[in-house]
Amino acid sequence: MQNLARRAGQGTMILATAWLLFQLALAAWLFARHDWAVVTFPYPVDYGEGPLLDQALRLARLENIYRTSLDAPPYTISNYPPLFPLLQVPFAAALGPALWYGRAIAALSMLAAALFVALSLHTLTKDLVASAAGGLLVLAFPYTLHWSAFNRVDSLALGLSCAALFAVARWPHRRAGLVTTALLLTAAIFTRQSYALAAPLAAFVWLLREPPRRRAFALVALTGGACLALLLALQLATGGGFFFNVVTANVNPFVWANLRYRLEELRDHLLPLLAAAGLFALLGAWYAGRHALGPGGWRSSPTPRAAGAPPAWWLVAPYLVGAALSALTIGKTGSNVNYLFELCAALSLAAGALLAWAGRRPWLRAALALGLALQVGAMAAWSRADYAPRALGKVAQRAEIERLLAVVEGAGGPVLADEYMGLIPLAGQRLYFQPFELKQLAEAGVWDERPFTRQLDAREFPAILIYDPPDWNSFDERWTGRQQLYILTGYAPAERYADTIVYRPAR
Repeated sequence: MQNLARRAGQGTMILATAWLLFQLALAAWLFARHDWAVVTFPYPVDYGEGPLLDQALRLARLENIYRTSLDAPPYTISNYPPLFPLLQVPFAAALGPALWYGRAIAALSMLAAALFVALSLHTLTKDLVASAAGGLLVLAFPYTLHWSAFNRVDSLALGLSCAALFAVARWPHRRAGLVTTALLLTAAIFTRQSYALAAPLAAFVWLLREPPRRRAFALVALTGGACLALLLALQLATGGGFFFNVVTANVNPFVWANLRYRLEELRDHLLPLLAAAGLFALLGAWYAGRHALGPGGWRSSPTPRAAGAPPAWWLVAPYLVGAALSALTIGKTGSNVNYLFELCAALSLAAGALLAWAGRRPWLRAALALGLALQVGAMAAWSRADYAPRALGKVAQRAEIERLLAVVEGAGGPVLADEYMGLIPLAGQRLYFQPFELKQLAEAGVWDERPFTRQLDAREFPAILIYDPPDWNSFDERWTGRQQLYILTGYAPAERYADTIVYRPAR
């Protein structure tokens, strides 16, 4: 009878695992088709792609992208550290303006993040199936699918931070491993500054869990020292412009409604996965506390084996906490799903670690695999219904976007744009104005918009492209009231392509 029950459990576990891997393969295929369509599309699909392409082109011309003042045009801001545009410089110098190379770097970085999540899990658990499931899960989130192929910094930052987690998990006792981890963490931070929390915290706790604990503080010193040296070097090289762009000009107001909306979205679509990750973190903490306490209090040298919690917990749990804290900043004005990238990676690590923790208990493992398969299927349906159409809808408007490009190329002067700002550097022109960033600075009193609005009043711009989709008021969100007034009174709508109104000077 026991043999029959054991065989039934094994058979159920095999079927549930096969179904999970099938669902993950379908999600990965959806990811691949989406990213290929975006990478090979020659025109912008996101507001932020234009400024980063412009920065790469300026760096290729050896220009400083971190200006110290906005007293004179161009009115542009470089919100992020320079690593991502720097990687595009060889392509920009050799091939000229194009979006595909930045997108390819981003898409490959997301694949690297999935790979390093899988490798980290395998290093920690030695469970091949759980490791593969955790890695593929990274690609199944609608957030990573939607944003991963954009010419944006976030995928590279995630790939570098996940590589750092693998390095510290794989070689925690080697000096080369420590140095590699510090370099990867520094590279992630100098791709996107918000990556200074989750992965460094996880690496620190992982090294602190057992003697010699000085390695944890050595990692802090190496990473902090490298970051400080780069910060000082960039400050000197840019005359103080680096701090102004990355910090001073990058502090947007926090809107609780934005955070509430995202939390409700996570609750409605990812509650089982969030609950499983929370369960893993709490059970691990309970096991660690129960086994680390002795008759006289805390043991002096708890090891992963003595501490009761699985080894993976010491890396995954602090990363989950740090990623959750970083995700809360999505309440900032102008934030988007890229703020949830680290949370997606942390949930993937937790899901894989929990699956491995089930070990040889076939019924428990089957239940976890089946539950995760259902979650992945629901995420894929969510992606197809909501997130995939956002970029693919613009891909389908290729002919109309080509008409917008023709407007920019034939304008005969500086063109202003918001959503399709990337058409300006693609047309061989320098970006003149970033409406959303400068609106935030004007409202914060950091930038005096009056010289710019005098240019609007004088009708100095031959064309202004304002995004006008049916479900969102881009004009109000990205342009100040004074700018709107001068545009509406001094310019007239002439054409409409790809949900974008082309305003030209009124006669």
